[in-house]
Amino acid sequence: MVQRRRSLLVILCLAGLLPLACAAAAGARCTPAKSSLPHWAKARRMTVVHDSVLLSGEAALRRGFPCWHVQMVGRPALMLPAAQREIQRRGRVAPLVVVGVGYNTLWERNGRRHAYWAARFRREASSLIAALRRAGAEQLVWVTLRRVDRRTTSPRNWGELHYYSWYFGWVNDELRTLDQQRDRLVLADWEHVGARPDVTYDSIHLNRRGGRLMQRVIERTIYEEAYRQAAL
Repeated sequence: MVQRRRSLLVILCLAGLLPLACAAAAGARCTPAKSSLPHWAKARRMTVVHDSVLLSGEAALRRGFPCWHVQMVGRPALMLPAAQREIQRRGRVAPLVVVGVGYNTLWERNGRRHAYWAARFRREASSLIAALRRAGAEQLVWVTLRRVDRRTTSPRNWGELHYYSWYFGWVNDELRTLDQQRDRLVLADWEHVGARPDVTYDSIHLNRRGGRLMQRVIERTIYEEAYRQAAL
């Protein structure tokens, strides 16, 4: 199994799909970023706006981005308005911002007043995006919420499913709408990539395997978008 993982990493490195993970594997000998990449990718500075979920993957993020300066901004149970206030208080963010919030948002069960809560989410998310842009963000990567159900969650954690996972799909629907409406915003697809029972220690927080996988999802999203923009 270990040899299989190493072989997969070699393949991805040769394909140029995971440059930072490959730098880490090679001892973090960082080479200059390609001049054709957009500034936000060449700068190698990243602000991560997080709640407890992405915070649980901080160690993996830092290990997986050895050539980047990674600034973590947030706290457990962070809601969108609080994230905006924190950004406004700090004043400046890196050219690239990874947003990992959305688990702590407000909805009613059974779709009651769904239009109201969806509009509220869009309003609060748009306000956060605007605050990040004013603070210097050139590119945003928003991490979607994990798909949580009995298939993707260990049986010992099924008791948590009743409390909050029922609205995660609605959050992801709204994030896809925002993605379609805005330039310089892309989604990192944790919704589907993280839909497996071996990446969390409860229903949402990352274990070591989940942290590594989350980092790779974010990295691949960053570089796919960077090379897409470079080709324009």
